Amino acid sequence: MEFGKRSRAMIRNFFIAGIIFLLLYAIITIAVLMDLSWVQRFDYTLTALIQGRLTERGAGFISVATDIAGFPAMLILTVAVVLILMIKRMYIAGLWFGLTIYICASFFMDTMKALIGRERPDLLVITMETSLSYPSGHSIAAVIFYGFLGVILILAVKAPWQKILIGAAASAIVLFVMASRVYLGVHYPSDTIGGFTFGMAGIFISISLYHMALPRLKRWMENKNWRDRSPDLLHEKPL
Repeated sequence: MEFGKRSRAMIRNFFIAGIIFLLLYAIITIAVLMDLSWVQRFDYTLTALIQGRLTERGAGFISVATDIAGFPAMLILTVAVVLILMIKRMYIAGLWFGLTIYICASFFMDTMKALIGRERPDLLVITMETSLSYPSGHSIAAVIFYGFLGVILILAVKAPWQKILIGAAASAIVLFVMASRVYLGVHYPSDTIGGFTFGMAGIFISISLYHMALPRLKRWMENKNWRDRSPDLLHEKPL
């Protein structure tokens, strides 16, 4: 399996997009660390807007619904996706997907929280969280799981309406999780946007690295007499 010009261009574009999102994350992180005035104004304005319609019933629903990006849900869903890929003999894709979720939504997230050390908001807190605030773990998890699946499916399907529907569904889930964290008073808006930019960087960089490594990994597995059916989403025919 060799890359054509189109595939190489797409890999390069995905990698560049990932670097751009990573730079945006770095800019936001530096601004948070320096506690710049525009970050304070942004957080205050957007928090007031989102919490302006706070109701007891709404808070109760969102307190439960926001856990679609919580650790238990992410663990169960990630294991389920990895198992499905393994059953379909997509071993490389399964390991790639699982490692991407773990590295971005667990290892790097915990490391960044410890290094940055931002405390959570202390005004109008609806539910309690004990970990540090920046970046938002739920936002990273939502982007890196639901957004990741969305991008993969968009690359895999052919019909434009399918791409639009998948993109809209993934975007709605991610935006809901981000807004819910601010609504519940457990994050500043800049926490969630920082989580979003880091998650997007993880998606694009991971997809580009996967496609760069896939041909060699497949050849290595063929030499071991292991048949692998992991897809080349940038080259193979759409579903």
